[in-house]
Amino acid sequence: MGNEIRFGLSAPMPGANLEEILKFSVKVERLGFDSIWYPDHIVFVSPTEAYEAWTVATAAAMKTKRISLGTVSDPHRMHPAVFAQRLATVDHLSKGRTRLALGVGESMNLDAYGIKWNRPLARLREAVKVMRRLWESEEPIDFDAEFFHLSKAFLQIKPYNRKSIPIYIATHTPKGLRLTGEMGDGWLPIDLTPNLYAEYLEVIREGARLSGRTLDEGFDPALWVFTSVGKNVDEAYKSLEPFKYVIIMQDQLKKAGYDVDIPEEYKGLSYFNVVPQDPEGRKKLRELGNLFPREAVLDFTITGSKKDCIEKIEKYVDKGVRHFVLFYRFSPDPEKTLRTYAKEIIPYFKQRQ
Repeated sequence: MGNEIRFGLSAPMPGANLEEILKFSVKVERLGFDSIWYPDHIVFVSPTEAYEAWTVATAAAMKTKRISLGTVSDPHRMHPAVFAQRLATVDHLSKGRTRLALGVGESMNLDAYGIKWNRPLARLREAVKVMRRLWESEEPIDFDAEFFHLSKAFLQIKPYNRKSIPIYIATHTPKGLRLTGEMGDGWLPIDLTPNLYAEYLEVIREGARLSGRTLDEGFDPALWVFTSVGKNVDEAYKSLEPFKYVIIMQDQLKKAGYDVDIPEEYKGLSYFNVVPQDPEGRKKLRELGNLFPREAVLDFTITGSKKDCIEKIEKYVDKGVRHFVLFYRFSPDPEKTLRTYAKEIIPYFKQRQ
């Protein structure tokens, strides 16, 4: 793994209108961020407009020149051949700046629409294999497995000036981590403490070793993480506190060593399985956040003064993170947070490289 530390951002989805999202993409490129990621949802927990992520990324590709453009998606809503064609097209429009992160899927984007996602990790494995073979092969391919069946299939567009498009895997589970080591170009989990990150990265390394590969070159260990920058920890934490329910996944809380008793009515609840049509579920999700202690929120996030945030980033870097994807909009002053990262925090880490 390389030593370069990169900083990306979560696009303001949900919440912003389309024009604002595109202006944001141009602005953060100018500020020096390395990547921008567009959440790929049919619906969000918040009742707001949910734009199709790759359409937004396509529009952003036409307005930017340098910044990498990615989404966090799933292998279920689109056949991998169609997905591969779409990604290659955006890759041409962006001149090779496209990235993809795949997770196992979320009920909020699938169940209401009757989209099958049984054995999601197996589907993900097959989808990645199909996309890569279609991108890399100069001849028609055959593929016959559990979920996808191709006969003399080929694409008439390949990625822009490269063999393949980087595919990150967004996962926390042991099987998912081993799969990341086996075939991922990167790893993009959400909501992990530094110690959990190091523990899970070692499982990825083991998966790589068992597959006859290493993570020394070309692998991008990333982290989607909430950040709040204020005058001090108290001010920065105060603006995060109302959103604790999306900042920590309850299964990771216990793995991080926090002995919090979760009542039965809240077990299994997360941002990913509560939909806008379920007001009772949304209410319970917010209540769940009240059970998370302040210490855990600080452990799972980059929160505090500029100095505090630099020290926390250094902890993550020491544990293996090389690419931070920041969700910054819960800061006391989001615009000031952007400027602080752009003018002070990012240069601090770039100068060290």
